[in-house]
Amino acid sequence: MDMANQAGSLEIEVSDFGPIVNAKVDLRPFTVFVGPSNTGKSYLAILIYVLHRFFGVPLSLPIRVNPDGSLTVSPRAVPDLPDDSGEALLDLARSFAGAAAKGKASKFTLSRSAADAVRSGFDDRAGILAKELARCFGLRETGPLVRKGRANARVVIGHCGPGSSERVEHALTLARRPEFTIGLPADAAVSVDPEPNERFGALFDLFASLSEDASDAKLRRLGTGVLFSLFGLCVLPAAVGSLCSRAYYLPADRTGAMHLYKLVARTLVADAASAPPGPEAATSMLTGVVADFLGQLIEECTSVADRPPQERDLGENLEAAILDGSVRVEQSAAVGAPQFLYRPHGWKDDLELANASSMVSELAPVVLYLRHLVQPGNVLIVEEPESHLHPAMQVELTRQLAELVAAGIRVIVTTHSEWMIEELANVVRRSKLPESERARVSGSSVALHPTQVGAWLFSPKRRPKGSVVAEVPLEEYGFSGTGFDDVASALHNDWADISGRIEGIP
Repeated sequence: MDMANQAGSLEIEVSDFGPIVNAKVDLRPFTVFVGPSNTGKSYLAILIYVLHRFFGVPLSLPIRVNPDGSLTVSPRAVPDLPDDSGEALLDLARSFAGAAAKGKASKFTLSRSAADAVRSGFDDRAGILAKELARCFGLRETGPLVRKGRANARVVIGHCGPGSSERVEHALTLARRPEFTIGLPADAAVSVDPEPNERFGALFDLFASLSEDASDAKLRRLGTGVLFSLFGLCVLPAAVGSLCSRAYYLPADRTGAMHLYKLVARTLVADAASAPPGPEAATSMLTGVVADFLGQLIEECTSVADRPPQERDLGENLEAAILDGSVRVEQSAAVGAPQFLYRPHGWKDDLELANASSMVSELAPVVLYLRHLVQPGNVLIVEEPESHLHPAMQVELTRQLAELVAAGIRVIVTTHSEWMIEELANVVRRSKLPESERARVSGSSVALHPTQVGAWLFSPKRRPKGSVVAEVPLEEYGFSGTGFDDVASALHNDWADISGRIEGIP
């Protein structure tokens, strides 16, 4: 079995979404979107982020874990299931509890009745997914996300589990009334990991207590919510794979956002992601991805700044290799907002990030995310990571991102950098060398297997108006067909023509 199959395959196929006519992308541990501006790279990246939020536990589940370890259930987003689903749901809950009680990783098969009940519960989820899409794009509704001149947009998620040839598909249609269908085979094998045993037990006890009085519709509904929590923890990973992982999105122009954060810190960032009142307001103050980014920097990074970094400081290598200094965040009572500080190596004093170089401002949030938030198993999506970096530093950053992938973090980037693409090809090529020789050849030992890396080119088309997306082949000499060579050739030809005219050559 190759490395790709060990992780399972995950494809995202879209049509008539934003400027994209059609695209079919096989998401790999290191995925790169490349192509001209205004071809939909960010559209697809944001869509992937939204899918992670939708299928990930934090968005989908109406369960809150309290500081004392107890659980609170909220009726938020709880599906309204048919009345005859009760016994199937109880059987499913008993299966969860029984598998968890074994104390070791185990599997059980999802019964047909339970699968049907779960599918019914997702019938009304299209509205939730559509609202999250609109929020992240800073829109009131998803209509503007449909390619101009088309009636609807379609998103298909295809997943094959590790070592499985059976493909499960889920589909979202964006139209006047969004529709969402989840593909869930009746004989799906559900994995239960022993690590969250206590949580399984608490969830099952809560489910049983809420379901005792079948005449109380509210309690029954909350019980359904607990069941969907169990479903989200165990069944969804089998159905959508890595989309259950938490994703972090770092938008373009991080320098501008970092310079703006003091103003935003005094506002409700969550409210800033919503459209302002009034019939004339067509767009939001901030897109949801920018609001999420600032909110995480201001709230989450600040709240953990006083605690020790994670067991492995994933941002430290980035500081040493590129920033030549250290980045930190502290709460400032004087300004009533967190302060982001940079200290060059050898200095005794800090610089406010607003006074540091644009390169530092662009990469500082990446360092902070890696230090305090991103963990192995998460997904890091970065728009234009090469911004404000010298080509040599773009090469080094590519190596650092590859190191993150080797550490178990999935990475998605949008880029216009030829240097990043070429170094990524070298990272893959390096995997064919013995480990002892890698660093001696290029000064870097990081290497990724070809199945871990994929690049997709977004190409504009006149007919139909929009862009099409195709994988960039990885040949023995590197990625071919990115369009960068065409630019280099055109520049060389211009030089030759100009030189010829100067010298009087016809």
